[in-house]
Amino acid sequence: MKVHFTFTVLFSFCMSFLLSAWVTYVNLGFTVTFYHTWFNAFVNAWPIAFVVAFLVASPIRVLVVNFFKNREAL
Repeated sequence: MKVHFTFTVLFSFCMSFLLSAWVTYVNLGFTVTFYHTWFNAFVNAWPIAFVVAFLVASPIRVLVVNFFKNREAL
């Protein structure tokens, strides 16, 4: 559980950080308010990204493992 939690914190941080920057840039361009807007977007996105990643990482991992187990049997 400690590994899953730590992985989720780091993964959700990186994804939220990069994607909020990208979406902010796509929508506004590199303006004077870019960093402020990006920071606000990141602060709002990270908690949601953490919860979603924490809840769906394990079920998705199971699906992927089962998919490849079934593919190897063919």
